[in-house]
Amino acid sequence: MICDIYDNVLENHVAELIDMEMKTILWQYDYNSVKGGTMKHWHVFCGHEKLENGYEFLSPIWETAKVKYDFAKKYKVSRFLRVYLNAHTHGIEPHLHHDDGDFTMIYYPKLDWKPEWMGGTAIWNKQRNEIDKYVNYIGNRLFVFDASLPHQAMAISRFCYDLRTCVVFKTFREDANKDRLNFYK
Repeated sequence: MICDIYDNVLENHVAELIDMEMKTILWQYDYNSVKGGTMKHWHVFCGHEKLENGYEFLSPIWETAKVKYDFAKKYKVSRFLRVYLNAHTHGIEPHLHHDDGDFTMIYYPKLDWKPEWMGGTAIWNKQRNEIDKYVNYIGNRLFVFDASLPHQAMAISRFCYDLRTCVVFKTFREDANKDRLNFYK
């Protein structure tokens, strides 16, 4: 199981700019992480193979992390397939699900998130039916995990009146089977 956590991904001033931009997003409600599921959350699509429609401000996350953590060598990843934003408030509890692709990379942009608000991400162990890894929400943190692992954003404290936001990069290994990659186009 791969679940790597990277803190202080961006220089402070860059992380602050992204945090500020995230506060201007016009969120769309009604996204479901599981087809036919009942739990909806906030979601914004930011691009397929490139950032578009004003979401280019997210580029430093990808470009910095890709080089700083040597994605090409460590994960055999040099580009992303999709990028989107998810957000949750108290009372929204997303479904346990797995993703398409090889690796999911989630960045937490909210720098003033308080630990007592909870809202991290749980990665589950299917065999034992329990949480295998819990990743706390800490601003300017990126974590990378096998997309096939069941995971979910965790509940947020009722004392939190802020939006729990994250940036999600879906990636495929460069050495992946080309037929499989074409299936997702």
